[in-house]
Amino acid sequence: MSKNKQRKTKPVRKRPIPESLQGQVYLDPKFDTGFKELFDSEDALKDFLNGILQLEGDDKIKNLSFTFDKTITMRSSLSKKVILDIFATTGTGRFIDVEMQKAEHDFFIDRAVLYKAFLIIKGKQAMDHSKEFLALSKEERESKRYELPEAVSIWICDFSLPDSKEGEYIDEWALYSRNAIKSGTTVPIFTKNKYIMISLPQFKKSAGEIKDSVDAWLYLLNHAGDGKELPDFGNKILEEALERIKVDNADDELLTRQEKDMVTKEEFSTIVASRVLKELAKARTEAQAEGLAEGRAEGRAEGRAEGRAEGRAEGREKGLAEGRAEGIDILESLGVSSDLIEKARKIAAEKAKESPSNP
Repeated sequence: MSKNKQRKTKPVRKRPIPESLQGQVYLDPKFDTGFKELFDSEDALKDFLNGILQLEGDDKIKNLSFTFDKTITMRSSLSKKVILDIFATTGTGRFIDVEMQKAEHDFFIDRAVLYKAFLIIKGKQAMDHSKEFLALSKEERESKRYELPEAVSIWICDFSLPDSKEGEYIDEWALYSRNAIKSGTTVPIFTKNKYIMISLPQFKKSAGEIKDSVDAWLYLLNHAGDGKELPDFGNKILEEALERIKVDNADDELLTRQEKDMVTKEEFSTIVASRVLKELAKARTEAQAEGLAEGRAEGRAEGRAEGRAEGRAEGREKGLAEGRAEGIDILESLGVSSDLIEKARKIAAEKAKESPSNP
């Protein structure tokens, strides 16, 4: 669909709505397909960016071009590339990258810096090949050898940001001087390099608390996947964006792509969570195995002492045997592997040998 084209009629489907999307009013824009469909409009992206960048009056973005999944390659001894979710340029020479990041990982900040590096390089290349730059004299071009364009990275994160406090859902990262900060100056030393970091889980405003377009867009991003109808807050652009991501307005291809996004990312999350749970379960059962073994060893020692005192050797042996069998049954009911059960037997035997009451 073109950047400003709006659907006028319901799509004719050849397949039913996928089960994972049944009962949903909108495509969830936290997933790749829904995110791009939401911002597949120059007006929508301008409205969002003007709000996030706090641009007012004549400073507002008037001309904007953008593309999805922009691949930028940096050629060196080892060729590297990044793919930007939304790559946009403004009429004033500002370069913008907008990323939807659903999962946190160990090198998230490294990734954000790497993407910015590629964005700056792309901006510098475009600047040096622009009509305005090439029209300059040789001396003027040489004087601007190291001049960089303004580059803004916007990361919309479905997790909390480093050092953020409750309710702090937007942060700005930039280049600062440590000495200036010590003296009380908090103005970045290089204002062209900016990161706008957004934490959706920290945005907890209700519909009645929405005050401006930034709040409205973040509310939509946070709640479109809840399965309910959302207000447009009197914003015509937001109303059109909501129409674009309605499940009822999506054709088969769009629904299939959204479902694939959801399955892939949910499966990944499930795999990670399952691995964590398995490791926890393994640690827990090993601890239980060792604890049961120690308990049985102590029980045998006490049983032997009582048996000697009362002369009930036969009863003692029978009780110990039953105790061992019960311990093994417990381990088996927990789904512990045979190797681990054998380990428990060995631990119990060793503890029994170490017991001071062992005759």
